[in-house]
Amino acid sequence: MPELRPLSTLHVSTAKTWRGGENQLYLLAKGLAARGQRVLIVAPPDAPLHARAAEAGVATRAMKLGGGLNPAGLWRLTKLLREVRPEILHLHDSHALTPGQLAGRMLPREACAVLAHRRTAFKIRGRWKYAGRVDRVVAISAAVRAELLAAGIADPSVNVIYSGLELPEPLAREAPEAVALRAELGVPEGAFLVAHAAALTSEKRQADLIAAVALAEERVKAAGGAASSEIHLALAGSGELEGALAALISERNLRKRVHLLGFRRDLRGLWAAADAAAFVSEAEGLCTALIEAQGAGLPAVITRAGGMVEVVENERTGLTAEVGDVSGIAGALARLAGDAALRVRMGRAASERARRLFSSDAMVDGTLALYRELRGVR
Repeated sequence: MPELRPLSTLHVSTAKTWRGGENQLYLLAKGLAARGQRVLIVAPPDAPLHARAAEAGVATRAMKLGGGLNPAGLWRLTKLLREVRPEILHLHDSHALTPGQLAGRMLPREACAVLAHRRTAFKIRGRWKYAGRVDRVVAISAAVRAELLAAGIADPSVNVIYSGLELPEPLAREAPEAVALRAELGVPEGAFLVAHAAALTSEKRQADLIAAVALAEERVKAAGGAASSEIHLALAGSGELEGALAALISERNLRKRVHLLGFRRDLRGLWAAADAAAFVSEAEGLCTALIEAQGAGLPAVITRAGGMVEVVENERTGLTAEVGDVSGIAGALARLAGDAALRVRMGRAASERARRLFSSDAMVDGTLALYRELRGVR
């Protein structure tokens, strides 16, 4: 079979922080480069993406695009497009759509295809962002695709490509990182530790999770549970609600049970130390931290929000509850806390399913196949 020619791809991100979407761009760029494609990333000057990409040998260009219709940013991007002349212009966040579309008009469709990536399941405001010069929209889940269709985006132009992760073999419970973390948090042997990793923002609803953990412990104790009557929650992440959540933990006298870990680049120690994961957001495109936890062999408690129900198979790899249903979330946590055999069974199924459906290789291969389709590369 003849080797397919490489494609020239330009990826635009306006994010100045490091969250799930930026990690996905990093993994995509790294995977494309490993497959012989030509890759260039455009990101703000201080974006962490530059350092991460450099580690993988992927070229980047620092550029201030500004917000909305910023003439200077548009001029910079247009100049770069004329210089690089990519065959694929991939816009990775909503703020990149306006300048990307306008700059993309400088190149004819037959020379350059424009893709927009949609990573959130929020209601879409302004369908025009995904029309015009955008040739295809990549949705990271069926839930995101449904929102795009509801907004009037044409069905054939929307492709679902699941976000994917590099899922290394999980650390053992006895690994030094896991043992050290439980000791650092004061989690005794036999206690049930729930792990959560996300930005501390309103849509993640960590306050619901804190309340549910306290209620779950009360229920386990009332039922006469001994081995797992003490329930702890470890929250990894930073964000605008960090102060408010710390105050809530103090007000409820939960400082010995609920632990704010701050941002952690490597979460393997957390997953190894934990007995289960929990994510109770009101909206999620897919939730890569949930995929990571499931890949590490943790059963999960989730709310039925967005793409999370595509990651967790209810009653097989985890348990589900309605958004905002603190009692339902608590019931699911209490059930896992009281049934070690159920946790083991769900954890094994979770790891197998996550590795099969949500690998970075599957994500990169699916995206590259779409690129080749658009460019007519057979």
